[in-house]
Amino acid sequence: MVVSEEQDGKTDDDPSLARGQVPSVGSSSRHGGTETVQQRVIVDMREFRSELPSLIHRRGIEIEPVTIEVGDYILTPDICVERKSVSDLIGSLNNGRLYQQALSMCRFYKRPVLLIEFDVNKPFSLQAKATLSGDVSLQDVTSKLAMLTMHFPKLRLIWCPSPYATAELFEELKAGRPQPSAEMAMTVTAAVSDMPDWNDKYSHGPQDFVLRMPGINSRNFRLILNKFQNLYEVSQASLDSLTQVLGSSVHAQQLYDFLHKEQQAEPQPKPGPHDKKMKTRGKTFTNKLRGGKRKK
Repeated sequence: MVVSEEQDGKTDDDPSLARGQVPSVGSSSRHGGTETVQQRVIVDMREFRSELPSLIHRRGIEIEPVTIEVGDYILTPDICVERKSVSDLIGSLNNGRLYQQALSMCRFYKRPVLLIEFDVNKPFSLQAKATLSGDVSLQDVTSKLAMLTMHFPKLRLIWCPSPYATAELFEELKAGRPQPSAEMAMTVTAAVSDMPDWNDKYSHGPQDFVLRMPGINSRNFRLILNKFQNLYEVSQASLDSLTQVLGSSVHAQQLYDFLHKEQQAEPQPKPGPHDKKMKTRGKTFTNKLRGGKRKK
C-alpha cells in the first residue's frame, strides 16, 4: 500500500506535469491529422497568490487570468469553484461571506462547488487556532456548514489534501466538457440587478417561502410568482383559479387546503380509572419526597 512520491505530482520529473509530452484529459486526436481541444480554465486574478494556477498550467491546461466576482475558478460553463482553506472557511462561515458567495454561485451556475483544501501533513480540525479559546466552537462551525449545505442543495463540497490533488481533480472534472468563456464569466457579477436570470425578477425571501408551501415545487412555483403580486393575492385566490394557474387539481387542492383549512387540535382522551390511580399514586409519591404524611 505504498504510494509513490510521483503519484500526486509533487516532483518536477513527474511525466503528468511535463507540458507537451502527455495530452491533457479531454483532448481528442484522429489518424491522418491531429485535432486537439485545448483545455482552458478561467482563474480569478487574486488566486495567483497561491501555487494552484501554476500547477494547473503544468498539467497542459491554459490559464486565462481575469477578474471575476463570482467564484475563483470557472472550469466549464456550468462548473464554478470557490476555493477555501480551512481557516478561510471558518472565517467566511462566521462573518456570513460564504453564504453570499454560495448564493451567487447557485444563482448563476448549474454546478457550484465549494473546494476545501487542507494540509494532509497536519492534524485536521474544523477549528482555527485563534478560536480555540474564543467563543466559536467546533460545533458552531459544523452546524453552520451543515446549514449551508441544507440551504443550497445544488452546492457540492469537495475536500482536497493539497493543491496537487486539486489540479488533478480539475483536469478530471473538465474531461469531455465544453470550455468556459472569459467574457461570460466577467459578466456574472455579485450585483444581480443586470443579469437576465428569472430568479432575480422576484424577492428571494418570498421565493423560498412559496417553495415550501404544499402543492408547490420547483416546476410550478414560477407560475405562482408570475400570476400573483404577493402572498395575499395567493391566499385570496379561489380553488378554480389556483387549478388554472398550476395546471394540476391535486397541487391546487393541497395549496388551497393549506391556506384555508383550519387545523383543529386533536381532542384529548378522557382519563380512565387506571389513569386516575396513577395520578393518585404520583401525588402520594411526591408527598413522600417532600416529607409529608400520607393520608389514610
